[in-house]
Amino acid sequence: MPEYRQDPLSQRWVIVGSERSSRPQEFVERTDRPSDLNCPFCAGNEEQTPHAVQIYPATNGRAKTFPWQVRVVPNKYPAVTTEVPASPTSQNGSLHRHEIGFGQHEVIIESPEHITSLSELSLADQVLVWRAYQDRLRTLRQDGRFKYVQIFKNVGAAAGASLEHTHSQVVALPWTPPDVQSEADRFGQHQTKTGRSLLTQIVEEELASGERIVAQSPRFVAFCPWASRFPYQVCLAPRKQAGTIEQLQAGELSELATIVGEVIGRIERALARPSYNLILHTEPFDIGSHDHYHWHIEIFPRLTKAAGFEWSTGCWMNPQPPEQAAALLRESGLSPAS
Repeated sequence: MPEYRQDPLSQRWVIVGSERSSRPQEFVERTDRPSDLNCPFCAGNEEQTPHAVQIYPATNGRAKTFPWQVRVVPNKYPAVTTEVPASPTSQNGSLHRHEIGFGQHEVIIESPEHITSLSELSLADQVLVWRAYQDRLRTLRQDGRFKYVQIFKNVGAAAGASLEHTHSQVVALPWTPPDVQSEADRFGQHQTKTGRSLLTQIVEEELASGERIVAQSPRFVAFCPWASRFPYQVCLAPRKQAGTIEQLQAGELSELATIVGEVIGRIERALARPSYNLILHTEPFDIGSHDHYHWHIEIFPRLTKAAGFEWSTGCWMNPQPPEQAAALLRESGLSPAS
């Protein structure tokens, strides 16, 4: 029987319906574009991208073959610009507010080889990607001009990717987006009311139930949220509250890379390598949220599409109950990266 569920993090309502549920093979599968031998992200084609702002050398004896393992470059087609005119435009008194689209847009190229999935990298190389995330967050925080940094992955055409070569994007903004601010406010309100981290409490309840758990490690837990908006949506969070990944030490980073790679691998095995979005939620720079914001990762397989009801109401329909989704992902065993 369908039921209404509310997400305690976003406060969104979701209609979860078992009658509308589908087997994984009934969902739309990912269709990649043909491999491009002239891929701008492959080693040897560096002249096709802007000059790197950060480079991580190849390790494990691969330096003779590849001059780098991870490159961070400005996005060649940025959504925002670092160029700010001397006199920003304005329309005083108009309801149509606008500002110059100032910000910084970068691409993290995660491998010199033409690899299409983060899970295909060795564990050491996956850790290097997460180190790059840490470093970009630290650098952009110290810049002083930005209030929020969003790191995300679009994988597959249905998720918005224009290139299949494994990569992430970084967008730094001079303001905190409304949804991010609202989430930070909810963390703060829950902390004030209960003295506890909202997401820590959610994780504890998920562990107590167990039916929506996908994977876990000593420090991290991955689960299909109670009110998942999308089939096979996964949330991954640290067991203990922390506002950002910036302070994770080497052992913690390795453990994080391991469980993220495991979850992605499970999704790919269970759902025939679907398109997906991976989003890293971290604390805004401009509010005192360090003591209550709880960083986390969301992974959204792009198996269904929002339609008129979702766009008109803000209430989502998910045909696949998260309990069923988690069970299938648990069953899709995966050997860890080495």
